[in-house]
Amino acid sequence: MNFIRKHQKAVFFVGLIVLLLGMLAYWERQSTLSKSTASKLTDEPRKSGEAVSTFYYDQLTKKEAAVYDLMKDRLDRMKGGVVEFPEPMSGPEYLRVTTALEDEGYNYFYGFYDIPMTADDVYVKYKNTDLTTQKEKKITKAILFLSCAQGINEAGDYAKDGTVKNLASIQEGLSVNSEEKVEKIVKTQNETEEILSQIMEKLPSDYGEKKTVDYFLDWLDENLSVASHIGEEALDFTNMDDVFDGAYIYNNLSSLTEKKATPLGYAKILSELCNRAGMESHIVLGIWGKSSIQQEGYVFCAVQMNGQTIYVDASGSKASDLGDQKYMNQLEAKNHLKFVDYFEYE
Repeated sequence: MNFIRKHQKAVFFVGLIVLLLGMLAYWERQSTLSKSTASKLTDEPRKSGEAVSTFYYDQLTKKEAAVYDLMKDRLDRMKGGVVEFPEPMSGPEYLRVTTALEDEGYNYFYGFYDIPMTADDVYVKYKNTDLTTQKEKKITKAILFLSCAQGINEAGDYAKDGTVKNLASIQEGLSVNSEEKVEKIVKTQNETEEILSQIMEKLPSDYGEKKTVDYFLDWLDENLSVASHIGEEALDFTNMDDVFDGAYIYNNLSSLTEKKATPLGYAKILSELCNRAGMESHIVLGIWGKSSIQQEGYVFCAVQMNGQTIYVDASGSKASDLGDQKYMNQLEAKNHLKFVDYFEYE
């Protein structure tokens, strides 16, 4: 108090500067909000019925679509193990097929493809993990891993050149399912559908496009949290059960049953809800950050609304970089995210 009495003028000017800086920050925030994409969107009427997104599948070649259909059929029938392709594929072709299968909107929380191999059982990523550089058409098969397979935890045994030496044993273990685990998958599927249906039932019928997406985002904020624990816990994973239960489920629609999701899981859920509400939607993958030091993979949810494609940060994980906004137009999205180059985005 003595200091304040002795330096009243200095204290006054310091207080004035703090006040002015606060007003400036408030003004800049209000200015940003007034120019944001969210403030320009209107509540246009939604189309009746559900929308079906085939964004990724439509971009596949005839050859890629044939492999996609084969892979999808095996996932639907829960028939794991080695899957041989009709024709050899290059690295980019394999990536396009697996990306389309992962991101087209299905809830395959119980299975995924990995270990792309040559006809001689050589794992093509053994020495070079970047499939985009592997232009030679030599990938003839891959392994479908299912969480319900009895032999899901058998580890691969690789020779120095990447040959999978115990492929026959892996195939045997993955081709037989545990009835108990299959029942668990079905139970999770039913619980997921029940949650999605409840969300849709509570959506007011008079909500247009903007209010609908706001409603979905509010629901996600209130009922889910970001599964930020995955990165640290993954270091302690010792088998494939850990991968499915400790990580993979959070990337899919069924993360709803866990009340936690990764940004990818959030985006898939929002996309599914938007499609059910008659607004065609798909997820968009890319690299976030302009600095090579701070770059990371990230995902937006692309929604057709107000006659354009609007990109939504479903989890809000990048809100601090977006002025606390979740909606972006195409130009804004491209300024923040470098889209993967093996698919065409509008």
